[in-house]
Amino acid sequence: MHSCTSFRIAAIAALLSLGITLHAQGSGASPYSAYGFGDLLSTGQVSQAIMGGTGVAFTEPYSVILGNPASYVGLARPVFEVGTSFRRSTLTYADGKAKSSDGNFEGFTFGVPFARGKWGMALGLTPFSDVDYSANTSAPFDEGTVQYQYLGSGGVNKVFLGLGHTLWEHRPDSLGNTGSRLLLGVDGNYFFGSLEQTRNAIYPPDGTFKNVRAFSSLKLRGISSTASMIWQGDLTRKHAKDQDNWRYNIGLTAQLPVNFNATYSNLISTYTVSSDVETVLDTVQNNDGVKGKVDLPIGLGFGVGIQNAKWLFTAEVRTRDWSATTVNVGDYSFGTVLRKSMTYAVGARYKPSSEGTLLQRMVYRAGIRHLDAPAELEGQVVSGNALTFGVSIPLNQVQTNSFINIGGEYGRRGTGTTDLLKEHYGTLWIGITFTPWKGERWFTAPKIQ
Repeated sequence: MHSCTSFRIAAIAALLSLGITLHAQGSGASPYSAYGFGDLLSTGQVSQAIMGGTGVAFTEPYSVILGNPASYVGLARPVFEVGTSFRRSTLTYADGKAKSSDGNFEGFTFGVPFARGKWGMALGLTPFSDVDYSANTSAPFDEGTVQYQYLGSGGVNKVFLGLGHTLWEHRPDSLGNTGSRLLLGVDGNYFFGSLEQTRNAIYPPDGTFKNVRAFSSLKLRGISSTASMIWQGDLTRKHAKDQDNWRYNIGLTAQLPVNFNATYSNLISTYTVSSDVETVLDTVQNNDGVKGKVDLPIGLGFGVGIQNAKWLFTAEVRTRDWSATTVNVGDYSFGTVLRKSMTYAVGARYKPSSEGTLLQRMVYRAGIRHLDAPAELEGQVVSGNALTFGVSIPLNQVQTNSFINIGGEYGRRGTGTTDLLKEHYGTLWIGITFTPWKGERWFTAPKIQ
């Protein structure tokens, strides 16, 4: 009995301290989602995602740009957008390869311009992070082999409501040179979700040791805001009304600190399995509903871009110092060292014409993104690169500006150490952008004829 108790204590200690092994992979979407808040999802709706996730320094006439409320002023008509993604990954580690797949709902956004284009409003529900992993490993001991299982699920979602406003602008001249203007915007954000982990130690059924399970859940609720600014001006000038000219954009965003109210639960128990039926034997530890705080630091973004009637090119950088995150909720920890994250991205958009054939009215998009993730693995920085591309296809001839957005992403991520996990993945995005028929005057006050 004494040896059984000692081994149980050792197994519990291992479950609490080990974290996710990188030498065996199960069917979860990505083992990298085991660290911190999980996989951070900041690419926005499909039209934004297929431009490398850029959005700091430009506006879209028929799409809400996530995280940039100043861009709402650029909406041409009311717009509703929804999207999904499907991802397939190939994981390479020291012992071999494994494949995983995952599908996600990318949320919805709704935006509307008003006050003759001086104001724009948007609201939506979008994922902020995703946790989905399954990893397995084994270790020998005197009576056989113990199997370790690590499972994770959950994530954090964001609800936002924001306004954008044209604070100042030049009057256009007789040739259509619009000069400069300053756009400002603010979002109010509500975050909610949970991060769940299950860790099992499974012993041979004919031995004297009992299986051990450790389950933990961190529920998060928090309020924050996002502020942004876009400065636009003429890069070249028109010398005739029918000429096109280039304009420049400079954008700044600030995702203000998030102060989460956290509730932590942790249950450790022993159990047996017989004919696929689990029987709980003993509760070793049960901490239920421990209250605390988790605070995220500010995130910043800067971008520049140029555009004309057909083309848009943009480049941006975003950063957040996750090492400044504070966790004060029981004995919970993120299980890894957090560091400053950096995202570098470039994107392009091309629309040949507003009239003509379907191919001429389609919007072609592409982008490249590099990410230094906020989590370290064995002292190594996790970094990744991705190439994105896609099209926005008009749904009919001329009556609306509704689109089907289809695109893909090919990417890879890992560390500089060859024996750690490497991930190659492909993502398919499908989304719909809906705007009302041009004869329907949404949010416009009726006039007496």
